Amino acid sequence: MQLIRFITVIYIFQAFLIGGVTGKVSGRVIDSNTNEALIGVNVMLIGTTLGAATDEDGYYHILNVPPGFYDLRSNMIGYAEKTITGVRVEIDLTAVIDLDLSVEAIEGEMITVAANQKLVKVDVASSQKSISSEKISEMPVSSVTEVVGLSAGVSGLSVRGGSYNETQFMVDGLVLNDERTSEPTTGIPLSSIQDISLQTGGFGAEYRNARSGVINVVTKEGNKDSYSGSISFRQSPSGQKHFGMSPYDAESFWFKPYLDDEVCWTGTNNGNWDEYQQRQYPSFDGWNSISEQTLADDDPSNDLTPTGAQKVFSWEHRLNGAIQLPDVNIDAGFGGPVPFISDRLGDLRFYFSTRQEQDMYLYEVSSPGLYRTSYLFKLTSDLSDRSKLVYSFYNGNMEGTTLSRGGGTSIMNDVWDLASQVNSSGFTMPWRLYTNEYWAPTQVKNTTHGLKYTQFLSNDSFYDLIMKIDSKDYITGHGARRDTTTTYTVFGSDENEWVADEAPIGFFGGPLFSVEGRLAFGGAISTSRDSSKVRTFTLKGNYTKQLNNHHQLKAGGEFVLSNLDLKYGSQNEFLPGGNYWSLMDVDPYRLSIYAQDKLEYKGFVAIAGLNLDYIDPNGDWYVVDQYNDDFYSSNYTAASESTFEKIKLDPQIELSPRLALSHPITETSKLYFNYGHYLQMPIAQDLYRVRRGFSEEVLTIGDPNLPMANTIAYEIGFDQSFLESYLIHISAYYKDISNQQDYTKFISANSKVNYSRLTANSYEDIRGFEIELSRVKGKWLTGFVNYEYRVNTSGYFGLGRYYENPSDQRNYELNNEKQYKPRPIPRIKSVLDFHTPLAFGPKIAGQHLLGDWHMNLISRWSGGAWFTYNPNNVPGIEYNVQYKDNYNIDIKFSKIFHIGKLNVKLYADIFNALNTKTFSGYGFEDGFDYNYYMQSLHLPDNIASELGYNYFSGNDRPGDVRKNGTDFVPMEWVSDVTFVNNPSERPIYYDQATDSYKQWTQEGGWNSVSQSFYDQVIRDKQYIDMPNQLYYVFLNPRDVFIGFNISYDF
Repeated sequence: MQLIRFITVIYIFQAFLIGGVTGKVSGRVIDSNTNEALIGVNVMLIGTTLGAATDEDGYYHILNVPPGFYDLRSNMIGYAEKTITGVRVEIDLTAVIDLDLSVEAIEGEMITVAANQKLVKVDVASSQKSISSEKISEMPVSSVTEVVGLSAGVSGLSVRGGSYNETQFMVDGLVLNDERTSEPTTGIPLSSIQDISLQTGGFGAEYRNARSGVINVVTKEGNKDSYSGSISFRQSPSGQKHFGMSPYDAESFWFKPYLDDEVCWTGTNNGNWDEYQQRQYPSFDGWNSISEQTLADDDPSNDLTPTGAQKVFSWEHRLNGAIQLPDVNIDAGFGGPVPFISDRLGDLRFYFSTRQEQDMYLYEVSSPGLYRTSYLFKLTSDLSDRSKLVYSFYNGNMEGTTLSRGGGTSIMNDVWDLASQVNSSGFTMPWRLYTNEYWAPTQVKNTTHGLKYTQFLSNDSFYDLIMKIDSKDYITGHGARRDTTTTYTVFGSDENEWVADEAPIGFFGGPLFSVEGRLAFGGAISTSRDSSKVRTFTLKGNYTKQLNNHHQLKAGGEFVLSNLDLKYGSQNEFLPGGNYWSLMDVDPYRLSIYAQDKLEYKGFVAIAGLNLDYIDPNGDWYVVDQYNDDFYSSNYTAASESTFEKIKLDPQIELSPRLALSHPITETSKLYFNYGHYLQMPIAQDLYRVRRGFSEEVLTIGDPNLPMANTIAYEIGFDQSFLESYLIHISAYYKDISNQQDYTKFISANSKVNYSRLTANSYEDIRGFEIELSRVKGKWLTGFVNYEYRVNTSGYFGLGRYYENPSDQRNYELNNEKQYKPRPIPRIKSVLDFHTPLAFGPKIAGQHLLGDWHMNLISRWSGGAWFTYNPNNVPGIEYNVQYKDNYNIDIKFSKIFHIGKLNVKLYADIFNALNTKTFSGYGFEDGFDYNYYMQSLHLPDNIASELGYNYFSGNDRPGDVRKNGTDFVPMEWVSDVTFVNNPSERPIYYDQATDSYKQWTQEGGWNSVSQSFYDQVIRDKQYIDMPNQLYYVFLNPRDVFIGFNISYDF
């Protein structure tokens, strides 16, 4: 009954919340001679049914205008008809076009002028950017994520320090955030995009369940009387996505000890390698030792000679994960009137687009790369001059390899994901490199159906209604099982034949290790499982009324009903004691209602709104003591479930005020301010989770009573245009964040209860400053450069752990660090489009061969990340070391050939054009390897002097590396070289006793280091002990995509 009552409330409101997908054209029409207002002038957007007539004060307002470029025509008896061309309409904004009409001197006189819209948008009281499809086509990008990531304060989909799942992603008013994780689903084809609006702060009351930013995409809807479309194809050659040696090379870290004749037979400690070379590779006793072990047991079937053992090793490590396939991106769209029936069904028109992407991983795992496919289909019908019906269908499919070992939704997206997984990963590192089943393959399928109805009630009011149905399926499990029946000859023949199955290829649940014992190709592999299904039904819309020249009212609401049928966890066929599962089947719903008034005066614009959120978990939850053995420990049984008390969960009701002010200072400048409360639901899959281990003990439990995370945001900004082409945007912001979800540990006195509970104790303060200089218009150059400076402070209220034992609790509280203060990292990004005019140069065969060339240059610079390096746990040291700054330049060259209604673009996208090596922070074997690197650096005195070890002073920073191709020359600090046991010929020793640098040789003993040799070692940084897994220290070498784009309009 409660659900029915709230649905009734929605229909009383008539309309429901929908993020703005249209703009408005407004202005005033006057007599050019008298400057008096003209009443009853007809103002129309050519090619549409949208228009308005001026009121008694000469004002007009054209509402619900899709984004794009239009020609605006005005006419009135006795006055010359006037057309303004190239009027740019943007999402959620007002295009102000004032007109002055002249008395008609010649019958039928028409005047045409180009629009000259102001660069400073007076009605924007926030950091908001509009990106047209034309601008997108000029950039070396292939996704919405890459497009918006170029803006100030945005990294990927993370906005101003917030998580990417705090950003709302909308397509034609349909929210495409996953109800399970709140992650945006952004894989729509670029060919379908008409316009993108990016709001990084101060978004209005109609946007709900988002705390950091809003990405609003409007797609093309197809022409009424012609067909148009485009197809784009680009491909890069196959090749490794890292610098240096391949991990599958015989000289690489995991192979050299087993294949190098100097050490492979008798072991890495046989004296052929000095101690410094030994620590660069895994230790190995040699194939002679392995052979002896096979001969010493009672099983004659596994007897191997040293040579035979090495051959078995090579067979078991034959899987070469080096990338063999290219990266490919295909993006195509086509639309126009529906054949045969368009005229009879309200100019029924369509637009269909698709995106096919093959993005290869750093190396092959359970899948060679990430494969993404998406389809977008849109049908539009003008039911009448005042109503429109739009059907939208979106389908996406993503196949790749999961990053999770426990059924999580994370999927490997880029080279950084895999590089991080083979960094200090312990004994499983070779499993990850030389088998294809350590991580499970995964697939995510999603479908969205949307139906939108728009009705004009009058020239100054309209409403929208939307119905949306979403479905999302997760499929994660092990790959094809190993064929253990077919055998292959590894070496020998007849009685001496050694055979093996196809291992390490394929999944095998039992324990199975390679001949030397390091590589597992069975057992605890491909443990992630997920068969979850999410279904969501949404009703929403809004009512808009232009009350008068100064007030535009909007009101509406949204109803969302979800079914979360989640089943995910970890399954180890060999050791089921480590298995755990999260199971839930819940049907929460929520309602949002809002009202907003936009006040527009010549010297003042204000947008004030209020949003009400009603959230109902629509179920009950446990009332159990936090240390209850019978519920939380292995005492629990399924039969006892009904004995635990549950109560009906109460709904939550929250109000969120929003206010934005814009004050034009001059014709070319403005100040603005915005303030708002932004609420967001906790991650649903965590909220309702009860994760139990193999023995039925609780490992993790959610809490549906958790409050919504709350961000209170403030922003102040300034815009200034000059020279009719340049725009400066300056903004400063502060975000006070509370009630963010985190986990708190509970441990009973007998330790049988040990679990993590979802809590809302996390807080964060984010302060930042942004400045952007844009050149919006230019014959030869357009673009922008922006700078960002941001400071984050985070922590949690209360305690991170609660022990039932008071003594344990006291000990914990003595060392309970509650706040983290990372140091800021400034960033600079720029996008510069150097281009030639369309008709530049001589015309040959109908083409201006020097015209319409573009060189689009994208550059990024970032200060190095700060981190804590404190190997001896010296109290008070925090965020004391900073990585080197990093930078990157991407370039796109393109030339467009215009052949009638056909445009052909040939282009090359060059990523990392300068082939810059940026230290990844990965490639370390273990903590020892990491410390060898860090302590080999010559850090400044103010850093190294506090760390508690003997050091060499210098100006090194983490990220500094030894010059490529030079030998490693360690530098060792000793109190007196005469007391050094077993000195090595490789290092330079600093002898504190004589304050000098020494080297030792077998023939000559101790001698002073020559100055020239010392200078060379310092200059080339030969003293730096590089990470052992060198192949993943530097990622993303230069990558060149060659492509073409064909667009047509028939």
